[in-house]
Amino acid sequence: MAAVVGAALASLAVLRVPTPVMLAWLCADLALTFVRLMSMLVMRRAVRGPALPLDPGFPLTDLYVLSSMLWCTQIGCGVGLCMASADPVLVPFACLATTGFVGGLAARNPGAPRMTVLQMISVVVPFAIGAVLSGQPWLLALCGLAPLYVVAVAAVNGRLHTDYVALLSAERALRQQAFHCGLTGLPNRTFLNHAMIAALEGDGSEEEHALALLYLDLDGFKTVNDTYGHAAGDLLLQLVARRLKDLAMTTDVVARLGGDEFAVLLSGPRAVSAELMAGMIISAVGLPYDLGGDTLVRIGVSVGIAERDPDASDSHSLLANADRALYAAKKQGKGTFHRARPARNDGDRTSKSISA
Repeated sequence: MAAVVGAALASLAVLRVPTPVMLAWLCADLALTFVRLMSMLVMRRAVRGPALPLDPGFPLTDLYVLSSMLWCTQIGCGVGLCMASADPVLVPFACLATTGFVGGLAARNPGAPRMTVLQMISVVVPFAIGAVLSGQPWLLALCGLAPLYVVAVAAVNGRLHTDYVALLSAERALRQQAFHCGLTGLPNRTFLNHAMIAALEGDGSEEEHALALLYLDLDGFKTVNDTYGHAAGDLLLQLVARRLKDLAMTTDVVARLGGDEFAVLLSGPRAVSAELMAGMIISAVGLPYDLGGDTLVRIGVSVGIAERDPDASDSHSLLANADRALYAAKKQGKGTFHRARPARNDGDRTSKSISA
């Protein structure tokens, strides 16, 4: 709407004062509006749809911000020209447009208060200069009112910025609570389910879309929790989570499912190293833990491994297969992992377990 108002005012200026300067203002306004709209559309497509074949170094956001600053500057120059013309039609329209632009900038850009102040100044300063150049003494009063208006609107923008930051912080905190474990800081079951759904969208026959889920259950945790208390149990869970995160890569998802159960999601080329990862987890979790007060404890972990296959093409099936593999591992003895093999063509299923 601001672009429409700006183009309408520039067109009116060309009709009222048909000079090359006014025509140049109209052309600049239309050109900058086109650049801003195109950059907005391209960025929106890049966010909502498949990635566009753009150079990663192409400063599309910078282009949009720069074009916005230039657009405000040319609007300021335009209203300044309208004021300087002292045309009885253009002057009131220029005053209305300046008020609307400055107020709109303050309400529209609470996330970038310093840039907003620069945009407002780029509109108001040429407006005030045009009032001085108009030769009309009664317009000089606007030179005193304009700075006060900018200060007042900037204060409103600052308050909106404070509220905006508080809203974003609250949203981030709620998202953290909804998708992460409050004790260990690891992603929770909901987060893991979303990660599995996203990972299962690709073609499972390609290595880059391979998927393996490791289902972990701590051996001996209940004994430690009952012997030393819940505080010691909570500390032990945090220490286990820390060791699991140290083993994981950035592409892995380490989650706490609840109680003493954890999961590790491996995707892409990492999925083929599921058994190696399981062995590393068993070795790392089995090391002693210092719970303070000269209290050292040892626990173990059993791991069930399930991989993506036609029988586990959704997140629930994958998790169920990993749970069954975990049950088989615990049945064969603690401190082992069991990998459920993909279904064969005849529908049979084979598996093996390897003791750590």
